[in-house]
This record gives sequence, structure tokens and C-alpha cells, in this order.
Amino acid sequence: MNIAVILRQVPDTEAVVQPDAARPGSIQEAELKFVLNPFDEYAVEEAVKITEKAGGDAVGFCIGPDRSEAAIRGALAVGLRRAVLITDAAAVEADVVTQGRILAAAIKGFAPELILCGRELIDTSDDAMAAVVAHFLDIPHVLEAVKIEVDGGKATVTREVEGADLEIEARLPVAVSCCKGLNEPRYPKILDIKRSRTKEIKRLTLAELGLESLPAKSRVVELRLPPARPKGIRVDGEPAVAAGQAAEWLSKTAKVV
Repeated sequence: MNIAVILRQVPDTEAVVQPDAARPGSIQEAELKFVLNPFDEYAVEEAVKITEKAGGDAVGFCIGPDRSEAAIRGALAVGLRRAVLITDAAAVEADVVTQGRILAAAIKGFAPELILCGRELIDTSDDAMAAVVAHFLDIPHVLEAVKIEVDGGKATVTREVEGADLEIEARLPVAVSCCKGLNEPRYPKILDIKRSRTKEIKRLTLAELGLESLPAKSRVVELRLPPARPKGIRVDGEPAVAAGQAAEWLSKTAKVV
């Protein structure tokens, strides 16, 4: 079974992100540490598990600047066979719909039975990539999988809904976004990390995909930090007295009760 895994390099979840005044809609990148999108780790692990059992190739597809190669190498160390990287500025700066169209064009030639990606891109909070890629490939999609079973020409995907599990069957090929709980991503061994350095990362351009002119559907016009929190108050004294003072402040000053 051939599986395409969509990858994205994002700022470390513990990094302090600041808007870049010189580039409206962008962040300051000089001091940031970048990592593989955390939700993509579940997609990579699932692809490797399935191909270890059923055979075939698991190949990564990524849009990003040259530095994205570091995150891709991490996915290759875990077990992806090879990867494709698209670094054109027009692709890197594009909105999720345009990037989905580009990834669909790159993935189409690979003809996978399964396309996996993370549930959400944590740098932009987009959670539509699986649906967008599926739209341009004219295939079904299922979002937020916590279990994936592939049998014959169909996939059975389990989603968690309030108070229950929902099972959805879809014919192959299908695009699926992966949630925490789907699996436990493995840590690569030192030997696997060394081997990943020899695995192919193929560079593709928009021209090679026949997508040189792609009007954006949306764009980020501004990034700004949220307003600072107002200073809180401290209530001291006996519990009964303090509770009364707190209730009075919430009612008369904060006006939330």
C-alpha cells in the first residue's frame, strides 16, 4: 500500500512568537526553533505502521522553506521511504486552499491509496488540509481519526464524538486527518537517524507541477499580540470573609455575576 503523508515545519510549541513589523502578516523567525507539526507525528507513525504490515511505500510531501528539510529528515528517520519538498515562495506564502491544490498536484503522480495528515497545523490553526487535498483529487475524506483500519478497497475510520465513537467507511483512495490517540509516535534510533541522511528529498517547483499562476483565496494582513491581561486582585482573610469580598468584586467591579 502506498501512503502519502503531508508534512509541515512549524515553530516549536514552547517558542515565544512575535509579529515581524517589517513583514506584515509574518513572524520573527531568526531566534525561533522549528519542529515537525506535532499532529503530523501521528500521521507519520500510522503510515509507517501500515506499510510495515502491508508493504508499500510511505512518502512525505511538504511545502516550506529550505529549513523544512530538518523536519522532513526527522520523519524519514521514523520510517518514511522518501519525501518531496516544494520551496517556491508563492507556495510557502499561500493560503491553505492554494497549498492544498499544490499538494494534490504533487501527490497525484504518486497515486497513493491513503493520504494522511495531522488534524491541525498549529502555526495557523488550519484544520482543513485533508478536506482541501481530497477536494482537488476528487476523493473522499475523513477528519480527526483516532483509529484507522484498511481492508481490501476500503478504510474504516473511527472518530470520537461526544459520548460515543463514530465509524465511517470510505473507499480507497481516501484522505484522513490524524488526532492524538491514534497511536504513540516512536522515537527514531541513532542508526535510523544516520540512514535518513541518505534518503531522497526530491525538490519540485510550481512550474514542474504546471501551477505557476495561482491566485490566493485569502491572505494574512496583520499579526498582533493579544492585549495584556489586567492585573488581578488578591483576597486575604478568613475564608468566609474572603469569599464574600470575592463575590462582591465579581458582581460590582468585574460584573460577571
